[in-house]
Formats: sequence, structure tokens, C-alpha cells
Amino acid sequence: MRLINTTTLELREFIGLDVPVYAILSHRWGPDEATFQDFERGVQQTREGFTKIEKSCNEALKSDIGWAWADTCCIDKESSAELTEAINSMYEWYRRAWVCYVYLADVLWEQSTSDSSQPSLKRFRRSAWFTRGWTLQELIAPQDVRFFDCGWQFLGTKDGLADEISEITGIDRHHLLPNTYIKEAGPCISALNCLGHPSQESHWPSHKPLPSIATRMSWMSMRQTTRVEDMAYCLLGIFDVNMPLLYGEGPKAFMRLQLEIIKQSNDDSIFAWVSNQFSGGLLAPWPSSFVASRFVQKRAPIETRRRPYAMTNQGLHFPITWRAGELRSESEVRELRVLLDCGICGPQGFKNIMLRLEPRSGNSWYRICTPVLEQMDMGPWRHPLLRSPSLLTQDPVTLNKFTAMLAYKKRQPWAQADPLNDLKEITVEAGNVQSSYFVFTEQ
Repeated sequence: MRLINTTTLELREFIGLDVPVYAILSHRWGPDEATFQDFERGVQQTREGFTKIEKSCNEALKSDIGWAWADTCCIDKESSAELTEAINSMYEWYRRAWVCYVYLADVLWEQSTSDSSQPSLKRFRRSAWFTRGWTLQELIAPQDVRFFDCGWQFLGTKDGLADEISEITGIDRHHLLPNTYIKEAGPCISALNCLGHPSQESHWPSHKPLPSIATRMSWMSMRQTTRVEDMAYCLLGIFDVNMPLLYGEGPKAFMRLQLEIIKQSNDDSIFAWVSNQFSGGLLAPWPSSFVASRFVQKRAPIETRRRPYAMTNQGLHFPITWRAGELRSESEVRELRVLLDCGICGPQGFKNIMLRLEPRSGNSWYRICTPVLEQMDMGPWRHPLLRSPSLLTQDPVTLNKFTAMLAYKKRQPWAQADPLNDLKEITVEAGNVQSSYFVFTEQ
């Protein structure tokens, strides 16, 4: 990791864990930035972008911080190996920073009409910094984030501006602030009359419930990057995955990102996205597909599978338990509905999200894309351990009934002998962004 000495403004490289306390700069790139090569040649002061580096170092000195980091000059972007290492490490670099200074070049401090000592936040809310892909991790990862306007006038901290930032970005306050307490097992804060849902097992470093994949994807749904591939690469730290950078692959980068996420997560919410397209693959074509997924929860009251999916050389094997089919004739299924192991709190409580599949030819199936997230309907629904279809509802009494019945049936000899009785499995070919399809096979 290469850092800037805040006194001499010279670069120095640190290896391994031997990294001192440092401040970090977050900003939008301009047309005349001071690069690593400019520092090597000693001409960095001739660049317009050098001013914000110098100002951030001055702010660090006020807090007795001897080192600083900026992406413009601390990475040798002419080295593809160093660039790959930096992008895969950047979330962690921002998380470990003592403080993050956010420089908003398009915001000018204005005096508030209600309180002369406080700045007006009208331009703050319209800043392009909140629309860029790379700045998402720069907002989430550091604990201490301080905002400055174009003249380096202090605007406020992430803690103090949390409500405004949440409104701007769609990121709930308890995800913005690591030390904010939330009740893990209880009514969801996002909907009225919620019946409650189980607490989640995975956690952020602050030991709070980890947001679902769909929720984190929704944070990116309204953001943009200059390079198409960066829409995926800027999310590596958000999902704690690593992968090589292949500039030139275009939208395939986002497909690769989802496949990397699937390798280490069984969170079904990665399939909880919307599209106006009639049909498509199981994986989302772009982060904007998750625009309606902010409140999707990872776990739902009804368990939808008894074993995880896995990538193979044939595609993604996706075992299904709860499913429903509508018959066009005695031998042909017109539509298959499957329940995901994720859901949303609504006026009637917490319900699983449902996918619709239609046959293409032979054993191949494809997803029927919908402009809204569809939640579980009445069925009838089938389960491998139930001999007949059931009208499944998600009120507490019915849930307790089905849970007890399934627990009893799992102990029966016939269930022990054939644990995958009547279980069907979806095989997804996700290697091609344009032609992802389903294969539906009987076990």
C-alpha cells in the first residue's frame, strides 16, 4: 500500500501489515488529476487535482495523522497487476482508514435560513458524488466520514447527516452507521403490521445482521460508472469477493460477479430482481434490475430448499421444494412457480418471493420476468414430504402447523430412505448474458 506523507507530500510504500494510521480521500475524478507518474517526475503541483490532495493532507495534519491515501496518485495504473490488487483491496483500505474526507467539488457551502450556524444541504443532496459507483464503498466502509464542499468548508459527518444520506441513497441508517443498534429478531422496520422474521446469521464487522444480497445490489441500482466493467468491480468489497479484472468484457463482468457471489453464499435474494423483459435468465443483467429490492430479507419463514445450489460444468443446480404448477393439459405444464428462500414484509406480514418459469422446449425452462417482485400466492403448493398439494399461507398458526408436520414426516422411515423424494432441480446456464436459460430435471 502506497501512502502520502502529510508533511512532505512524498509517496512511500508499505508492505503487509506494517501500515501506519492514515486518512483517506474520497472524491470524483476530474480532467487534470495528479497521478503516480506525476509524483515520480516531480510535476504533481502543476496538476489541478493536486490541490485536493494537499488540502486533504492538511486536514489530516490537524488530527495529527501523518499519512494519507488518494486513488489518483497512490496507485500505479499503468501496472495491471497493481491495479487489480488495489481494486480487490480498496474496500478494506477504506474500512481501515482512521478517517475518510469526502471532497464534493459540486457543492458550495450555503448558510441555512433556519440556523445561521448550519450549512444548507440543498446542493449537498444534489451532489453527483452520490450517483457514482465507486463512492458506494467509500461511503459504507469507513466508520468516520467527513464531508467538505468545493472550498474545503466542513459540511458534516456521516453520523450527523445519516438521515439525509439515507434519503439520498436509499441505504437504511442502520446500514450506514456501524454502531447503530437494531433489533435483530422482531418486526421489520420497513413495513407496517409485520409478523416478524428470523434474525440473520451473517454479520458485518460490527456484528450486525448482514443485509441481503438484493438489498446491497439495490444500493447500486441508481449509480453509474464511466467504464461498463466497473459497475461490477466497484462491488467486490461490498460482497467480500475477489476476481480478476478483464476490461473489455463489458456486461459479462456483472455476470461474473454474481457467479462469484453464488460460490460463497446461499442467499436466494440474488434472484429477487425485476425486469420489463418478458423472459430471461436466472441472474440479473444489470444492477438496475434490483431497483425494487431494497427491503428484501435473506431468510423467510418458509424454508424453500433442503440443500444448497452449486455451480457445475452444466450450470447452476437449484433444488426446489415448495413449488406449484398450472396444467394446460394432462401432460403439459404451462407454468411453474417456485418459492425463494427470501421475502418482503408487507401489510399481510412476511411472504416469500416467488419466481415464474415457463417451458421452452424439451426439459429447458426460462424465467418469466416481471416489472414487480411477486410474493407467494395461495397455491396449491407441493412439498416433497407432503403427499398432496396444500393451500399454503404464512400466518403464524399455519406456519407452526406446517413446521410441525414437516418435522414429523422427516422422521418417518420412507422419508429417511428417500430424502429427495419428488424433488425437482433447476439447472441454470449462466455463462452467456444474452442466452441464460433453465433446464428442469426430475430427480
